[in-house]
Amino acid sequence: MKNKVKEMRRVSFRVIGVIVSCLITSLLCGCNLFVTDKDRFYLDKDLDYMLTWIDLEKTGSDIIIPSKVGDKEIREIHLADPYFTWIDSLDVSRVKELRSFHLELFTDEKKSKLRKLDFSKNKELRDIFISKTNALKEVSFSNNCKSIHLSGTSVKKVNLRSLKRLKYFTFYDGPLEELDVSNNPHLEQIWIENANIKVLDVSKNPKLKNIIVDEGTQIIGPTNARIEYNKRTE
Repeated sequence: MKNKVKEMRRVSFRVIGVIVSCLITSLLCGCNLFVTDKDRFYLDKDLDYMLTWIDLEKTGSDIIIPSKVGDKEIREIHLADPYFTWIDSLDVSRVKELRSFHLELFTDEKKSKLRKLDFSKNKELRDIFISKTNALKEVSFSNNCKSIHLSGTSVKKVNLRSLKRLKYFTFYDGPLEELDVSNNPHLEQIWIENANIKVLDVSKNPKLKNIIVDEGTQIIGPTNARIEYNKRTE
């Protein structure tokens, strides 16, 4: 009888030990268990729909932005700080109401690892501004974009063929080699500076008002737009 009691106690101690061990492991490995989106993502105090800060210590470097923070729907993303050079990937596909996207790192240092941005699922997106993201090589746009600004990227090719509402396209300080604007009938301004565009065909852009390109760029097609040539800076 005594042996059975001792055996039952040993079993009980082993069970308790396993439970305690599991609890400790959960606490150590799941320290972010109770961290919510409100702890990771911050909205502007005056504009409760604009995302202005991400706590990378809590999210890690691979970011998935939620559609809401608390009960507030995100409609604008404005991230402007060298701190965000530590972002490796940025997924905005869940932000269905996104209207405007602004990412500016303010540094030429090659810290950024962000190589790709995909806005193809952001059907409400109208304005994109991306600057000083030197590792960025590929951008996929929303069909409804009206204004695009890319500067200080590593983008060589830009596909604008599905962007029939596009009005303004700006690109400078990057290796852009190809630009097809033959399917952008509402385009009003093209500004390309310090890029590698040799030929620009504007024959299908009847609403163009301003064209700014590097010296040596050949403009093809009849146009009433004002054309300005800028000197390249090395």
